[in-house]
Amino acid sequence: MASIAAALHDLLNERDLSVEDGLSRHFTDGFRQSTNGDWIDRSAFAAQLDQLRLLVDRAEIRVVDELTSGSAYAERHVLTATMRDGSVAAQEVFLFAKIADDGRFESLEELVRPLTEA
Repeated sequence: MASIAAALHDLLNERDLSVEDGLSRHFTDGFRQSTNGDWIDRSAFAAQLDQLRLLVDRAEIRVVDELTSGSAYAERHVLTATMRDGSVAAQEVFLFAKIADDGRFESLEELVRPLTEA
């Protein structure tokens, strides 16, 4: 089953896995993502991940709710990132996704809410 938590773990914590290999494992070539209404394609997503890897030392993903029905996927998680400078940032993410026939994510629409406490 497709899992955003597994994808984020691979992309943010498994540094022996390249961003491109992690993307290929979890996301289709035509993947698109919307965060708070702003759409990006897979190459822009990869560039964001490259930048995040420079800033984030470790990410913890706590799944609150998750549901799959056919190709539809819905999930809510809290992501807590420990930055390389020792600071901690947390956000709650609500998302809906479409899963391709091969089990990878084809598109993802999410709303992100920063949290003041991790």
